[in-house]
Amino acid sequence: MLKGKTIILGVTGCIAAYKAATLVSRLKDLDAEVWVVMTAEAAQLVGPLTFRTLSGNPVILDLYSQEIATPVPHISLSQKADLLVIAPATANMIGKIAGGLADDALSTMALSTTAKKLLAPGMNCEMWRNPAVAANSEKIVKLGWELIGPEEGKLACGDLDIGRMSEPEEIISRIIELLVAPRDLKGKKILITAGGTREQIDPVRYLANRSSGKMGYAIAKAASRRGAAVTLISANASLPVPAGVRLVEVESAREMLAAVAGGAQNADAVIMAAAVADFKVKSKRAKIKKGKGLVLELEATSDILKKLAGKKGKRKLVGFALETENLVKNAKKKLAEKNLDLIFANGPENFGSDQARGVLIDRAGRRVDLPLADKETIASRILDAIF
Repeated sequence: MLKGKTIILGVTGCIAAYKAATLVSRLKDLDAEVWVVMTAEAAQLVGPLTFRTLSGNPVILDLYSQEIATPVPHISLSQKADLLVIAPATANMIGKIAGGLADDALSTMALSTTAKKLLAPGMNCEMWRNPAVAANSEKIVKLGWELIGPEEGKLACGDLDIGRMSEPEEIISRIIELLVAPRDLKGKKILITAGGTREQIDPVRYLANRSSGKMGYAIAKAASRRGAAVTLISANASLPVPAGVRLVEVESAREMLAAVAGGAQNADAVIMAAAVADFKVKSKRAKIKKGKGLVLELEATSDILKKLAGKKGKRKLVGFALETENLVKNAKKKLAEKNLDLIFANGPENFGSDQARGVLIDRAGRRVDLPLADKETIASRILDAIF
């Protein structure tokens, strides 16, 4: 499946480095050419000979490796690679990439390669939650890196928490998706909404919600990668636009309704991942001055899904249900009332996170529970269920 593909596997000093051996073995089984680059810390955990034996190639340990017959192996390899994978990736390596640092062979390759890039973090839960690591992770995504994980599970310190590197098979699946992604959606036109709408209270204040738009953007990215022509209607989301995706930016529910109505006519599927405000202020006003109290009179916004359902035609209509109680029951009710083909039910814990969990329910009432995973994995599962 990966014949003719050159993959650089970077291994850093996380205890999960031993799993990288399985990655090399599986990649070789898929006929990929694999070159392993290790940091000094990784070499303390797993012997380079292990990777040399499994990959069939010399292991690069530093910038001045003498084992490869080129003057600057870290540059020549990075130029011919189809993919650079760092698994596991420590907080330190993530910070180096975010800061544009290059003080060893792996970080130098990370800067010099034009290949696709995938990173699988692995670290202690509190390190992963550290604001600096969170900011660096967000930055490298904007720089073009794909992230997978980390997952929840038992950590080396004994805690049951987030921080585990994704399992090798999950990483292999993402590698295959990146390098030989199926083009099974070629010819399909998909309209996706993302983010959270805002309803103006006065010229400086608004009603809003906590939606980051990450789920809708992940679906758009996955659909475009699989060959679909994707229009993404985005409300107040500060995220990189996926390659090949047409972006339409809106702010309010009214603007989103207009954009969806105009774009849905020729769509094969409409996926309403946005968190659309249910209410807006009934009357506009000047800037509200500070006082003892304030009463806002609200009215309902237009129900975009309901309007689409009335003119559904042959297109697939997919909704999202965010519930704090009776998750499945309330999602099934919404699915029926709005004539949906599929609904993804989830809780508020998914807001703003790079991961999600939830339940997929179709028109026949069949449900599929999706355990916690990165949002791109969830996005692929949603697309699989639609088509």
